[in-house]
Amino acid sequence: MGSSTDHMQSELDQKRFSDLWESKSIHFNPEHCGLVFDQLSSLYRSDGRFYHSEGHINQCLLKLDEAKSEHGPQPDVEMATWFHDAVYHAGSPDNEKNSAAWFQDRARDHLNRNTVDEVSNLITITEHRNQPASEREKLMVDVDLSSFGLPYEEFMRDGRNIRKEFHAYSDDEFVEGQRKFMNSLLDRSSIYSTDYFYRRYEKSARENIEQLLRMYDQGFRP
Repeated sequence: MGSSTDHMQSELDQKRFSDLWESKSIHFNPEHCGLVFDQLSSLYRSDGRFYHSEGHINQCLLKLDEAKSEHGPQPDVEMATWFHDAVYHAGSPDNEKNSAAWFQDRARDHLNRNTVDEVSNLITITEHRNQPASEREKLMVDVDLSSFGLPYEEFMRDGRNIRKEFHAYSDDEFVEGQRKFMNSLLDRSSIYSTDYFYRRYEKSARENIEQLLRMYDQGFRP
């Protein structure tokens, strides 16, 4: 997750993307890189994207940049951040797998093999079904979950945008899915796996989630 598009820059930074792609390229092809960027931007601007949009990617990149103070540059995590929601259909269990495949189709023969493998793994770890193991996985998951620790008003605004994406679901169906996911986060010994994100967001994330779950119990429906 990340912050909603109505309070984040809505356009992606093509130069930043191009510089990153070039740094990982076998032989840099600016035309191919530009095509991938255009395709990716188009996906994040698709109709029905209210949360999993350019704003979310920019929010994640911002949090990754802030974490450089302790984690340094993380180009593989950054590349995965750009692509981790490329394919998104509300409620589908295969979004991350399909996003990794979408990335592989465009990166194969252009980026080095180790990068393609590592970035694909980092994309799929944002399924949030398993605890991250490596330091890169931990950072990737924490970046994606950072919005849970935002101020409560922003946390709730993100929730409303996610609800818009699940327009085909009834209120009760939506709440049931959200409740299950949020309880799975609370059941962990900590939501965040890196010291950096734990110090900054653990307390507020738990308070935000617990408050929303109480509201669900009282009949609130977004």
